[in-house]
Amino acid sequence: MISTIVWPLGWTGDSTVSILTDIKLAYYKPRNVMKRQISAGIREEQTLFFAILFGLLSFLSLLPAIAKHAYLTNESLSALAAAQFISSVFMMPLLMYGIAAISHLVLKYFGGQGNYIGARRALFWAALVTTPAILISSIVETYIGELSMSLSVITTGIFIWQWVSNLKELEFNNV
Repeated sequence: MISTIVWPLGWTGDSTVSILTDIKLAYYKPRNVMKRQISAGIREEQTLFFAILFGLLSFLSLLPAIAKHAYLTNESLSALAAAQFISSVFMMPLLMYGIAAISHLVLKYFGGQGNYIGARRALFWAALVTTPAILISSIVETYIGELSMSLSVITTGIFIWQWVSNLKELEFNNV
């Protein structure tokens, strides 16, 4: 079952803590979840896993909209889906690496004491935590297009809240 997926690639903490449990807890206390990840050790392969998992889940969330677009415009569903897959799973994580580096440099200027891998973890974890909201909003937008702007604002707000909370814990945890 999907709820038994545990931390990938050498999680050193409690093995019963799953990614889904941490995502749920991040909606209540995001800094506590990040603090636990820091204490367990932030590893690059885990961070990359989160980025790719986010890309895959965001691709899956876009499939209903892609299918609707392909049907309405008579375009090839497989071509649209392949292009979106490459964009979501390969290109988006690369773009996110750059955004994380810039955020670390900016916060370092303001006294941040983290590192680049921490900045990447903060961004990728925030994105992964936001995926349930992305999935729900994508499904609702496919069937009720009038709600798309409201759902996009809510989803963006959740992402920013998670990212800022994570960065605050990673860069300024002694404040």
